[in-house]
Amino acid sequence: MADLSGDLVAGHYAATGTVFTGRRNLFSLEPGNEHHIGTLVNGSRTKLQRFDEDCDKIVRGLAMLDANDEMLTALKALEALPVNKSWSLAELAARDLARTVIAKVERRILK
Repeated sequence: MADLSGDLVAGHYAATGTVFTGRRNLFSLEPGNEHHIGTLVNGSRTKLQRFDEDCDKIVRGLAMLDANDEMLTALKALEALPVNKSWSLAELAARDLARTVIAKVERRILK
């Protein structure tokens, strides 16, 4: 099991420990937009490892949301390419995959 007791950082986000066990401060570290988002507080005094794992998931999830926007833009650009007679079967399959991924991501975002 990984040691998650230190600062957790992914993308432009960080969850730093505090002087209190079971608390972490969550920050956005995007250049020009640095700010404190909030404080995460553990609901259990005995399950600190699970709290650290949950905080790690939160930080990584926020970083993934930033990456999803960029990935969705790239996929939409791929989807918009006109099909011509010289496209290989692999290129057509890639475009179809891009369409499928776009549909899945948009369904998750719109919930």
